[in-house]
Amino acid sequence: MALALKEDYQRALDEQKREVRELVMAGLEQVKKGTTKDFNTVCDRLEKKYRDEAISN
Repeated sequence: MALALKEDYQRALDEQKREVRELVMAGLEQVKKGTTKDFNTVCDRLEKKYRDEAISN
């Protein structure tokens, strides 16, 4: 049973890493297009999203 929980945790962690990577790449694309003036703004939005998500779960 512990092995199944560890595998589930690892799958969830991998999915979250993939999602963060995609969001960062989308943020970079926004900066390139000029829709976001500052990459720090993008990072701040990501940080807020994941901080709020961690609290709500």
